Amino acid sequence: MNLFHALDPAHVTYLLVFGAGAVGGLLGLMAFGFVGRPAETRRREAASDGRQAARNARLEALTETMPGVPYEFRVGPDGEQSIAFIGDGATELLGLAPEPDGFYERFVEHIPESHRGAFLRSVEEAVTTRSHWRHEVPFDRPDGERIWLLGSAEPDPQEKGALFRGLLLNITERIEEERRREQVIRRVTDAIVEVDAEWCFTLVNDQAEALYGMKEEYLLGRTLWDVFPRTKGTRFEEEYRRVMRSREPVRFEERFGGMGTWFDIQVYPNPDGGLAFYFDDVTKRKEREEQLREREELLRSITENVSEGIYRSTPEEGIVYANSAFVEMFGYESRDELRAADPSTFYADPAEREALYRQEDEQGGLDGVEVQFQRNDGSTFTGLLSTQQVDAPDGNQVYNDGAVTEITQRKRQEQMLKSRRRKIEALYRATSGLLSVENRDAVPGRIAEVLQEVFGFPLRHIGLVEGEMLVPKKTVGEDLSRMPEPKAQPLSEDLVATRAIQAGEAVVVESTGGLENDIDYGTLSTLAGIPIGGHGAVVVGKEAGTFDALDLRLLEVLGGYATLVLGRLEREERLVQAREEAEEAAQLKSAMLANMSHEVRTPLMSMIGSADLLREDLEEAGLEGEPADMAEQIFRSGQRLRETLDSVLELSRLESGAYTLDDDSAYLGVIVREVAQELHLRAHEKGVRLEVGGPGASVEVRLDETAVRRIVRNLVENAIKFTPEEGEVRVRAEPEDEETVLLEVEDTGVGIAEEAREDIFDAFKQESEGLDREYEGSGLGLSIVDRLTTMLGGTIEVESEKGTGTRFAVRLPR
Repeated sequence: MNLFHALDPAHVTYLLVFGAGAVGGLLGLMAFGFVGRPAETRRREAASDGRQAARNARLEALTETMPGVPYEFRVGPDGEQSIAFIGDGATELLGLAPEPDGFYERFVEHIPESHRGAFLRSVEEAVTTRSHWRHEVPFDRPDGERIWLLGSAEPDPQEKGALFRGLLLNITERIEEERRREQVIRRVTDAIVEVDAEWCFTLVNDQAEALYGMKEEYLLGRTLWDVFPRTKGTRFEEEYRRVMRSREPVRFEERFGGMGTWFDIQVYPNPDGGLAFYFDDVTKRKEREEQLREREELLRSITENVSEGIYRSTPEEGIVYANSAFVEMFGYESRDELRAADPSTFYADPAEREALYRQEDEQGGLDGVEVQFQRNDGSTFTGLLSTQQVDAPDGNQVYNDGAVTEITQRKRQEQMLKSRRRKIEALYRATSGLLSVENRDAVPGRIAEVLQEVFGFPLRHIGLVEGEMLVPKKTVGEDLSRMPEPKAQPLSEDLVATRAIQAGEAVVVESTGGLENDIDYGTLSTLAGIPIGGHGAVVVGKEAGTFDALDLRLLEVLGGYATLVLGRLEREERLVQAREEAEEAAQLKSAMLANMSHEVRTPLMSMIGSADLLREDLEEAGLEGEPADMAEQIFRSGQRLRETLDSVLELSRLESGAYTLDDDSAYLGVIVREVAQELHLRAHEKGVRLEVGGPGASVEVRLDETAVRRIVRNLVENAIKFTPEEGEVRVRAEPEDEETVLLEVEDTGVGIAEEAREDIFDAFKQESEGLDREYEGSGLGLSIVDRLTTMLGGTIEVESEKGTGTRFAVRLPR
């Protein structure tokens, strides 16, 4: 075809279209080998041929509208070749003057040697075959810039010889873009392939070769369906054909059974009518996701059967998973409702959430942090929060997995125990002042102070018995709009106080309306009466509610202390009166013994019994720690007080002559073994070895068995008390001669200092005395032993060395 024929608009339009098509489609340089005749010969031909000159003029005019550089190349019948025309655009495009003479040589010189041979061969082939010519070639301009050219030409068979008309286009930008694209394709980690409109492979990058296990040379020209027949009828074919038809890109994930591989596939339409595929092998990610789903299903199955609230969250999304216990704990109807809530509303203090996240980041998690949470309805609860940070399988997300354990009930129990402990401690502190009261009139005021300091009930009333009347001594009413006016009442009146005195224990009246009297109790509803022995009663009350069992027990202890104090004061008063009236000390001691036996033992046993019940209650409630320890201390202290009281009474009887002896036969060896057996557990608990020695036969004595038994017991108890752990106590009884038996008690204990030995048999004497003394005890044991030994007609000796041990030797008549 003659591209420049007649220069009519149709042909010009075709030329422009051809040039644009070359740029947009093939983008190859098509140039002739400008092998021609000498320039002088061409000028002669041009001068002689007017038509050629006119054509050249028309061509020159055409170059102004062409996108490239047009040219004509002629081959004569004899094979001679010449440039008939070259457009002026050659200067701008090539940097060469548009002079036909010598143009070819200059052009070829600027083609890199690596491409020059291929260029010349393509020109010779087109000239020889008189066929269409297209070629892409790099060109180094004289200024050093390298450009890429696309040359194309068509032969005109109507001309004598051969005339080629063609166009040179600058395709540098397209070549560079393709090169960049090729480099990107080769470097990207995804597998990339391209197919044309006929589904034939046109490009396969290195990653695709490795993925398929096939070389690009093998795949190029083959159809997708021939290479991968197993894609037929699958989602792959469905999606590929959809993009081919719609020319809209698509992305999807699918498993290709032929390779056992999961792919993330992106499909894009190409400008040439084909498709580009981007394959990413996501098998490992899919396997991790499947493992994660399995773990999450396992997690759900486990967490749905636990009472703790289990959740998973992220700082950005908040709660992404929660088990049923968590949803219920926070007061929501469903997981969706919970997830839709603002996570900051889960906290009583919303700012605490950010603080916990910071702490979690610093420590990598939380371990049992106590947090005040808030439910959906606005109520709060206390929970222990434990969390840990967990990476997602793909490594792109960090989760915060956590558990919330509600401890509101436990906190209440702890607070209750703390409250009870404070009350017990306060009671012990407060009653120390009560025990030191010196007169009866001061007792009610001190009891009121204890009630206020320890309990704080709105009504605190103390009444004492005077004759047949219960006389109010101290009444305090706080935060009460109305309260009864305190008046003296007969003991026969139905009062909570008189009920308590008669019952000898605490009495609770749930409603004051149930009392059969004419007293206006105002707003008081609930009353409790605690007896002070037969001396009076303590009454506490409040407008509503009930009394805590521990409070009642502690009030009974307080009543016991008050009973003890008032009993002591009354005894002291009676003793003073008896001292004034009696002429001999024996009468005073008899009165004291009688009063102590009746008045002291009764409240003391009440205290011991109350402490024992308190221990049982705490044990049944499963409460341990300080409250249980304090109850045990009350019980043991009462026991020691009782033992001291027994010793005091016994000593008083000995000193007053009220102690009588029997002269029945007793076997000293038997008594020694029985006492040792009774005290063996006490010695074992202290880590002391208790040994009994003596002759095989028991020694018979005609002495009071009770007195002998008391002597043996006091000496052995004393030896155990003053012998440290891993020490030894030895006791033995044997006849010394026909008239005397010997009782020896020897220990490896702390010993007695020489200066203290003279006083050890005095009443209430110990080597260490005062509040900071090392060993507990009344100091009456050895005093009783000394007096009983004397009454039995025997003697007692002591040998001791400080830090080594002590030996007591009692000689009794047979």
